[in-house]
Amino acid sequence: MALTKSEIKFFLSLQSKRGRKRENRFLAEGVRLLEEALSAGYLPQEVLYSPADLTPRGKHLIDGFSARRVPSRTISAKECQRLSDTESSQGIVALFGFPDRSLEQQLDRGYRRVLVCDRLGDPGNLGTLLRSAAAFRFELVVMTAGSAEATNPKSIRAGMGAFFRLPVVEDVDDAKLVSELKRRGYKIYNADVKGKYISGSLPVAEKMALVIGSEASGTGAALAAEANYHIKIPMAKHTESLNSAMAGTVLMFWFDALERVK
Repeated sequence: MALTKSEIKFFLSLQSKRGRKRENRFLAEGVRLLEEALSAGYLPQEVLYSPADLTPRGKHLIDGFSARRVPSRTISAKECQRLSDTESSQGIVALFGFPDRSLEQQLDRGYRRVLVCDRLGDPGNLGTLLRSAAAFRFELVVMTAGSAEATNPKSIRAGMGAFFRLPVVEDVDDAKLVSELKRRGYKIYNADVKGKYISGSLPVAEKMALVIGSEASGTGAALAAEANYHIKIPMAKHTESLNSAMAGTVLMFWFDALERVK
């Protein structure tokens, strides 16, 4: 069944940040990403697909959503491409709702490792950090106001579906974040080019929050001032810095490796 003009307008509105915030919904596309959503139990409100463009793997995915009672309908290849954020559609796109999560509610769950993305504007870097957080056993991701959206299509793709597996809280005021972390006994580790090199002598708290700021401006004043530790990665001479995604990945790996070898 062809999409109506109003439906097309609605779906196209979700390609912008303003539209996603207004509707409280977002789109994700592609077989691999939607397989991750299904596996994680993060089910869409609706699936749209073009039968002519689906691979056998895509058809199996449709069956999987149907078994979970997710509504689906067919659209034309042209319509599917129009809704796609990529040059070549894989013939399947899904409509998701935003999860209802508050900072307090998530921190009260007692997560041991929290990744804080502070004013990270690049959605690709953000998605990479989500993927690394999932890989290195960080359990919650908090994003301060001014960061890129976790539901930006580029973030979703760069994260390879990690968004569907990790609880994410967005648009958090940094002063409030500091207060809530401290109240619950978290130690704050701030990635800082002027900090001390990470080493085996660095105390690793039972409950920790690792803060990654933007490569250009670093961490905001509130988080930097209240951090318990300012840390940096040892690098070869004449290497100024790594981008935020790479630095965060190395640090998360380091913290995870320390625990694994205990």
